[in-house]
Amino acid sequence: MNKLIVDLENITIALPETKIIIDRSEYDALKEDATRGRYMSLSDVLELLSVSRPWLLENVLYKPEIRRQIDIDQTKDGFVKYPNNQGGRYFFLASKTKDYFEQNFEQIFKL
Repeated sequence: MNKLIVDLENITIALPETKIIIDRSEYDALKEDATRGRYMSLSDVLELLSVSRPWLLENVLYKPEIRRQIDIDQTKDGFVKYPNNQGGRYFFLASKTKDYFEQNFEQIFKL
């Protein structure tokens, strides 16, 4: 037997005022919208990926083949604004940054 059937016909479940039930598709859309149009700092990306600053710089941001894909000055599909000078700030478009690391995990970590 690989099913367990429970009859809940006369059972009421009360949710606390702080909880709601929504469809999975609506939840996913809300989650995605939460990062649309938002920017991340280098510190935010380091926290997201749980890697060190030197590792991220060496293995991602300074690699020419990756930079060509992500730098807004090198491609219209880019999502990273590199600093104009040493000590300047990086800016990352949050939604595309998360997507990029999800889709390219193996490529980045198989170094």
